[in-house]
Parts: sequence; structure tokens; C-alpha cells
Amino acid sequence: MNISDEQINKIFELASMENKLSKEEITSADISEALIEIERKIYSFSAGVKIDSLEDKKILIADDLELSIYQLTTVLKKIGIVPSIARHKEEALAELQKIHFDCVIIDLFIPDSTDGFELINEAVKKRNETSSYCKIVVISGTDDSSLIDHCYEMGIDFYIQKDKNWHSKLLKYLSTSFQSDKNVAFTRYVINNNIAAYIIKKFNEPKVFDALIKNVNSSMFSGLKNVLFDMKEITSFDVENAYIFADIYKICAENGGKFVLVNPSNSVKEALSFAYLEDVIPFAVSVEEAVSLMVQPANSQ
Repeated sequence: MNISDEQINKIFELASMENKLSKEEITSADISEALIEIERKIYSFSAGVKIDSLEDKKILIADDLELSIYQLTTVLKKIGIVPSIARHKEEALAELQKIHFDCVIIDLFIPDSTDGFELINEAVKKRNETSSYCKIVVISGTDDSSLIDHCYEMGIDFYIQKDKNWHSKLLKYLSTSFQSDKNVAFTRYVINNNIAAYIIKKFNEPKVFDALIKNVNSSMFSGLKNVLFDMKEITSFDVENAYIFADIYKICAENGGKFVLVNPSNSVKEALSFAYLEDVIPFAVSVEEAVSLMVQPANSQ
């Protein structure tokens, strides 16, 4: 592995083995020991997370740092994926032209944000030209909100800041987002870095409610504390299942977020009334109106 002194320092920092840096000479055995410790930490971050095997998914990693590539490859092995690797922008652009990927993971600084934005733009353009959807995930150490917002404006699906739990966040996102592709009861998309929108297609089965609860909890974990349900396809709903609304409302409230229903039918409104939630959970006639309700202070509603 061709790594710089800066990356060696980062490896030992991530492995919590800074004491090794005091040695006069760092050997390959020292580096291997540190990498093994990093891998152990990666798996411990995701302990207890149920991850379905996704070996049929094609994923491209676009990153210019060998350490990041190593970490991402290790994470993806956990869900059965052997990713394609691009170590610079031009290589990534070539890969996008050759293969349809289910997901592209882009380091924003490859090596700088100008290249990262160009690669995001090309990935979005390629996605728009095909009938099947490619998820675009950006990872970076920056917390610059203007850069993050611009990524979402360009059309990415998810941004992950490289904090100590970023491995677990990536696993959760990939597992839940690909799982929702298989589940025709609902689909999820990200509006911005704190709003998750769900298009509800089936809504009267306990297994659907369970899947929604799990997915919303994953959204909370990823920082998407506000949730909207687009209910335009649901024309009838059993009032006895009103607990689902109470559960989602509680999850959002406990995480400092809001829950809004878009285009609820009369039967859905009756269910809210049955659960004494008609004055608690707001309605909206469009996704845009729901988003505006979410950005209002709680006491202004």
C-alpha cells in the first residue's frame, strides 16, 4: 500500500495507537497491526445492525486516498459487496461510462471540491439518462454547510461526514435504502440534510408498519429528523391502525423533528381523530408546503 507520512499518522490515530509513532522506524508489521485494529473498530461500530446481503449491487468508490479506500472496501465487504475503485476523477468518469452502478460513493475532495462537484454532476447526468436509479453518496471530512447544501442541490441522495461513526451510517443507509427498493409498500427519498420524504403505496399491513418504523429510525440516526408521508395513493385506512401515526410522531418529536402528512384522505384523517392526533400532526396539500411547515418554529404553527 503506497501511503504518505500524513496517512501513516492518520492510520495510527484511527487505530488509537499513537504510541507507535514514537518509534524510530515504523515497520510494515506496525502498519498491518494498525489496519487490523481499524477493521475491528469498523465492525464494532456496526455491531447489532441487521444488514441484508447486497452482493448483487454494483458500487463505485471514487476516492484518492488509499486509507479511505481501504476503510470503504472493508465496510462494503460486510454486506457482500466487492466495489469498483476509481482513484481520481478521470478514472471515475470512465467507470461511469462503462457500467451502470447502483450506488456511487464520492469523496468530495478528489483532490479538491471542484473535481468532486464535477464528478457529482456527471453521476447525476448519467442517472437521469437511464431508467434505473443510481444512489449518489458523498463522504467528506468537511462540515462546511454551504458545500454540503450544494451537494444536495446538485441531486445527491446522502451526505456522510467522516466522524467516528461514519462506517455505521453508511451501512445503515445502504441497507435501508436498497431494502426500500425491494419493498413496494413505500419508497424514501431525501429532500435535504434533515428531511426524509416517504411515498406511501400500501398502508394497512402490520409488516409495512414495522418496516416504516425501522426505516424512520434509520432516518433519525442519519440526521433526517423531519419526516413527511405523501399519502396521495392511500384512499382507505383502518382507524384501528392509527397507532402508526402516534409512533412516527413520537420518534420525530423525541429527535427534535416534525412529522407532516401530505394529501391525507378522509379515512386517514378519521384515523388521526380516532387517536386524538388531528390537532397534533399537521396536514399539507403538497410536499413544498410540508417542507415549509417543517422549517417553521414549533410555536408558530
